[in-house]
Formats: sequence, structure tokens, C-alpha cells
Amino acid sequence: MRLLNEAKFVVTFLLVIILLLSGALYWILFLKKADSDSPTIGILTFKSKTVLRKFNDGVVWDQIETKTPVKNRDTIRTEKFSDATLTLNDGTQIKISENSMILLDISDKNININFAYGSFEAQREGNLTGETKLNIQSGNQKVSVGSGELKLDKTKSELNIQVGNGEAKVTSNGIENTVGKNETANLNGEGVQVTKSIFTLVTPEDRRNYLIDKSSETILFTFSGIDAKNIRENKPTLEVSSFPDFNKLVYSEILKGNSTKKSFPTGAYYFRIRYNEGNKRLGTSVSRFRIINDPGLRIVSPNDGEVYPFQSVPPVVRISWNELELYTNFNVQIARDTNFSGADVITKQTQNNSIAFDGLAEGEYYLRILAKSTVSGVADKYSSTQKFSIRKKTNLEPPELLEPQKNRTIPEEQLKAGLFFSWKDSRELNQFTLEISKEKEFQSTILRENTKSNFFKFTKPLDLGTYFWKVTGSASSGQTISSPIQSFTVIAKENLELLYPRDQMEVSINEEGIVLLKWKKLIQNPSYRIEVAKNESFSSLVVSNESREPYYEFRTKDLGKFFWRVKTNGTDPTTSEVRSFFVSSSMEPPVLLTPQKNETIDLFQKNSILFSWKPSDKAVAYRIRILDVTGIREKMVVSERVTTPKFSFTDFPKLNIGRYRVEVASLYPSSNGDKESSYTRSDFFVVVPELKIPKILSPGTIYVE
Repeated sequence: MRLLNEAKFVVTFLLVIILLLSGALYWILFLKKADSDSPTIGILTFKSKTVLRKFNDGVVWDQIETKTPVKNRDTIRTEKFSDATLTLNDGTQIKISENSMILLDISDKNININFAYGSFEAQREGNLTGETKLNIQSGNQKVSVGSGELKLDKTKSELNIQVGNGEAKVTSNGIENTVGKNETANLNGEGVQVTKSIFTLVTPEDRRNYLIDKSSETILFTFSGIDAKNIRENKPTLEVSSFPDFNKLVYSEILKGNSTKKSFPTGAYYFRIRYNEGNKRLGTSVSRFRIINDPGLRIVSPNDGEVYPFQSVPPVVRISWNELELYTNFNVQIARDTNFSGADVITKQTQNNSIAFDGLAEGEYYLRILAKSTVSGVADKYSSTQKFSIRKKTNLEPPELLEPQKNRTIPEEQLKAGLFFSWKDSRELNQFTLEISKEKEFQSTILRENTKSNFFKFTKPLDLGTYFWKVTGSASSGQTISSPIQSFTVIAKENLELLYPRDQMEVSINEEGIVLLKWKKLIQNPSYRIEVAKNESFSSLVVSNESREPYYEFRTKDLGKFFWRVKTNGTDPTTSEVRSFFVSSSMEPPVLLTPQKNETIDLFQKNSILFSWKPSDKAVAYRIRILDVTGIREKMVVSERVTTPKFSFTDFPKLNIGRYRVEVASLYPSSNGDKESSYTRSDFFVVVPELKIPKILSPGTIYVE
């Protein structure tokens, strides 16, 4: 036991453990057989973006590609913006959506899927099934189907199943239910609820991708089954969320017809219709669409018409283009003619956004790039055709100065980290001489440095003023040639000055709720941090964001006084002064009439509670919210859009005894839909009278003969 108290033995023991565990990890990652001994049960017939697979006896997730065999008890996982289609040996097709995971198991005659999270679709043809069934297990819930089409999506609290064709058996807590064609089953803690929706989502089609080259896209939602009767009785509501469990909505609208439009920024969205049926709130199946930024394919280099000169060795032509999120394979083509025909066309493939061509002969060339995507519905894309030339020169080309740029102004504090000089490299020049001087004629120099590199870091201090620099290149033949002379100026430290709004200025937010904050741009063009707070100590920040530009769009729905300041990032940060401004709204909020502030409402004396307010000019509607503020956390009771300046509340079971707050805002039309004014708020109290024990006034005993 004394050995355990000696440091050398403890350290030796720990080192041995570390080596053993490191060796085991290395064996798992690199030496272990890269395949599974389990039988092949299918193949990955389609994928987009990132699809991962883990073997049954493995611990490491590996990316898999199209046509990869799928083994028994493999776990398949997809990431954001990723899809996968598996085709099993019996013809069953399984389409896995983004952010989903399943485990496949064919240990008996049936196909068993352990569904962890996300959503997927399964399709089985009737003539392929025989006695084989598809069983899907999710917790203590089981779905079994022989043939047909079904779609499943799972959230934290419930499992939704939609049957397209065929029939499915759903078992939850030992109770079996049958889900037929075009029916939907909702499984949660309360049991199984099978419904046939009276509403159907028509567009956007499920899994639809919208490719745009702008910031947002207007989506047309269309539905079937909506008429005046069920609008009145069922109150169908369109719900759109960024999450499959709809725990946070990005848009909600009570439907008045079979279609509606709404603009959304890029992202993935889920949508459904929720409606009343009796005393229950039901929902249709969930569909998904994605809005994806898809800019044009643009060649960054070479520039159109660029000339590559050389003296003895042909140059390397480096080709680069902008990154495209949806495209993973690129064919770069170089030809002598604009039709890209003939045997002299050179093609290279890459998955990067740059590539190099070496050994091109003297002459003129045409360049284009073909981008290919694995995402469903995304077509191949060509860049525009650009021209470049390779020409042999008789004279040396002077070095091209890059940094510091011509006539650049450099703050003194930036020199603390050193001043970086660079120039364009050349195959014909094998040595360079960098010279820095206070005089344009270079009669005396501050620095004269010989180097074989095309850069140099100057670390000595420099006084304020203007400096000149040049680079002389030397060839192996002994020839020398100097670059043009460029200058730069060293100045004192800059002050970070706030420009707008002025201190204690009152500003009006526009229809998008934006106040533009501006400050003086610093010459070194650093990144800025903008801080906005409701107090001067900045102990509770409303905004703390970064910007590369000397302005920031401050978005707020709150009115009142704000404090703001700007900081620079880096090794020597600078902080501006603190200013304040007052935010007012050009959109008029309503004025509440009833109930009055802190009014007590006796529910036993009313059949309804009337909320009314003065109408606002140019308002097209109003948003009223009723919140329960009795406890520590506020609870939303009602949130309604109304077109008249009043609202009658009759759903008393939603109210308890306590304190409530009503909030009303005016809605004004804009190009991006309704915009809210600030909210007018007022508290009121809900009570019921205390019930007293009745007192009997008649005689206590009555004799009857």
C-alpha cells in the first residue's frame, strides 16, 4: 500500500493506462476492420450533404456516400440540410429527413426500425412484402405495416404518423389501433388519437426546396377542404415553425380561404394546419420546405481578360470561385474556343472551390466551371465563360507591391505588432531587395533588406509622417528590375467617435422597428462591438453584437431611453463615449378604454369581459394579448388579431382568480406584412365572491299531523 503513496509509481501507472487507452482508440479509429461482419440488407441510393453511419459494434460515426451497402443493425444519422434514401433488399424505400436517426434490424423475418428522432418516410409495394412486415419502434410505441406508404415525425412529447396508402397497426401502452388510408395518428402521453383531417396541405409540396439569391422568399400556401362553414366552426390556423415539434412558432394565421402568402428568410420550416373538432384541437400532418441561398457561380480568379506573362517557365494558373453551399462537385474546363469542343479541352474535377493548372502553352484560353449537386431538385449550374492569355515576354516584369497598399494611412498603435510588407512573387526573380526611406529619391534609407521571400515583417518603431518603399528583383542571369515607388503615412491614434443619434436625441423607429446607429469609420477598419443597454452602467445589455461596418441596425419593439457605445476588437481595443437616445414610434398605439386600470372583475356577475380601445388612424387591425401575471412567470391566455377596436372574452375556464394584464397594439400595413406599434398595457383582477354558509331562518322543527 505504501507504493501508492510514492509519486513515481503513481505517475508510471497513469502513463501505462494512458498508453493502453490511446492504443485502443487508435486501433478503433485506424486499424480495426473498416467494415461490419453483419449481412448487407440494402444500399444507400441517394444522399445530400452529410449522412453518417455507425456499425453495431462500432463507436465512431463515418460519412457514407451514394451506393454504399447498408449492413444489418447499422445506425443512420442525417445532419442539417441533409437527406438520405435507403433501398432495402426487398424493395422497401426509406427516405430520411434532416436531423433524424434510425437503427435498422432484420434479425427475424420482419424489418425492424428503431426510430430515435426526426422524421422519415417508408414505402412498401404490395407485391414485395409477402409475410414480411415493417415494424417501427419508438420508445414504448410500435407501428406495423405490411404494404403502403407512411410518414413519421417524432418530437420530444409525441409521435405523429400519416398513412398515405395501405393500413398500419399502431400500438401504445398495450392498446392497438388501426390507421387507414389518408388518416393521421397522434401518439402522446394521453394515448393514441386517430383522425382523418378535413383539411389537406397542397403547396408547398413536402420537402420542397426554394433556391433564391436574395434575403427572403414569398411562399404561397394552398389548402383543400376549407369553406365558409368549417372556417366558422373549426377555426383552421396555419402554423409555421423552425422546429419539428412546433415549440416556437415563426408565423401563425387564422385562415380565411384556401390560400395565403407570407415572406420568410432562408432556413428550414415546418408547417401544418391546427383546427377545432368538438372540444379537441387537432392537426394535419406536418410538411416541410426549405429556403436556401443559392447565388450564381462566379469565377473569382483569373479576371476576365487577364494575361499571365512568363519568360522561361510557363506560369501556374490558379482558378478559384465562390463557395456554393448546395454544390459539392465542380468540373473546371479550359479550351481554346468558346464552344469547348475538340480534343484540346482540359477538364479537372474537384470538391474544393479552387484548383491549379500547370504547363499550359502560350496562347489564349477560355474557362468555365460546371457545378454539380447531390441535393434533390437542384440542377447543375455553369459559370459564365471567361478569357485569359499566357504570353511569353522578352523583358523582366517589375515586382508588384501588395502591402501596405498605395497611400495607405496607418495608425501609430498598429505598428506595435509590426508592419507587414508583401509583393507578388515571380518565377523569373530569385531574390528581392526591400528599401524604405523618408525621401522619395531614396538618398538615405531606414531599411535595406535582401530576401528570397516575397514578404518581410518590419518590427522597428516609426515616427509620424510619410514613408516611401520599393522592391528590386534580381534574376539568375544577373538582371535587376525595380518596382514603382509607393508611399504610406503613419498617424497618431484615432478616436472612436459616435455620429448618430446625437446624445439625448429622440428618434422614431421605422416600420421595421429599426434605429440606425452610426459612428466614424477608423482607418485600420477593425471589427466593432456595439453595446446597447437600458441603463448607463451597461449591467443589463439589450444588444452586444459585432460589425465590420461603421453602422448597426438596432431593432427594438420597446420604447424609451437607451444607452449605447462602440468598442474596437483587437490587441489594443478602444471604447467610445457613452450616449443616450429616446425611442418613440411613428406608429400610434391604441388607448385602452375598458377594463380600467386595476379594475376588479367579478366573474359571477358577467357573461363576458369586454376589452375596448380607441381606434388608431391607418391601423388595419389590432393585436390583443391577455396574460396571467399572478405567479412568477407570465402565462399567455389569449393572443388574437382583431379588426375592430374591441374584443369580447367569454372563455372563462381559462381564467383563475388572480392578476391579469391586457396588451393591445395597432397593426399597420407594410411590404413585409403587418407591423406592430408599441403595446399599451393595463392590469386588472379577476375574483369570484366568497360563498357563505346559508343561515336557516324558519323554525328548526316543524310538526305535521
